[in-house]
Amino acid sequence: MRKKIDTRYLINWIGGKRLLRYRISELIPDDIKTYIEPFGGGGWVLFYKDNWAELEIYNDLNDKLVNLFKCVKFHPDELIKEFRWMIASRKIFKETLESTVYTDIQKAAKFLYLISRSFGGAGRHFGTGKRPGGAAKSQQNIMARILSIHERLDKVIIENLGFEELIAKYDYEDAFFYCDPPYTSGVGYEVISTKDFDHEGLRDCLKNIKGRFLLSYDDSPKIRELYKNFEMIEVTRQKGINNKCPNGREYKELLIANYKIT
Repeated sequence: MRKKIDTRYLINWIGGKRLLRYRISELIPDDIKTYIEPFGGGGWVLFYKDNWAELEIYNDLNDKLVNLFKCVKFHPDELIKEFRWMIASRKIFKETLESTVYTDIQKAAKFLYLISRSFGGAGRHFGTGKRPGGAAKSQQNIMARILSIHERLDKVIIENLGFEELIAKYDYEDAFFYCDPPYTSGVGYEVISTKDFDHEGLRDCLKNIKGRFLLSYDDSPKIRELYKNFEMIEVTRQKGINNKCPNGREYKELLIANYKIT
């Protein structure tokens, strides 16, 4: 019997919440009417449930991510046609990495291929090793996930805004923001580096909202100081590809909120 695949995600993404999505989901209130992710990334928390609220917003500054999810939402069949024969091959990976594409669907297929077939989902190096995984993924499973996420995105609004503008646009009493910003240390992002991200600006923005927020961050002295007046719990997960944790295989994170969490 073929193993059932997990269709609650499409891509692995740097900083994604695959290992914490269950814990995060337990802390999201049931009485919200609007669910917003200002830093959507790979959408691991958004896609974990069939529905979080009457209105759901996915947002990210990364144009490639936004274009991918828009193509999945509006043109899944065309995306699958473009992606179908982009098989796991070091030669094809190199050619795709160096290729020039023009249409949104071609751009989405190229991005999906490079993320899916690269080491750690970074999109830069063909992901083969001595053990299963990496580039050795089922092509059929990826296409099945495109169709699954297409259905999940049916009523989701996809935005491409800075966090200040997005939060101001959607904030009200029944709004809930799950925020997963760049951390104060670790791997960088294509759009903005961890060094350049405005951590103080995000704190100032969130402390004045009418709705509720849940925030995931690295457990660092700076973040503890910035959010010392908010609810805060410690969580740990296994290290990912970043591999910069000073001690052992566990990475410490904080979940921070402006409402009671346990």
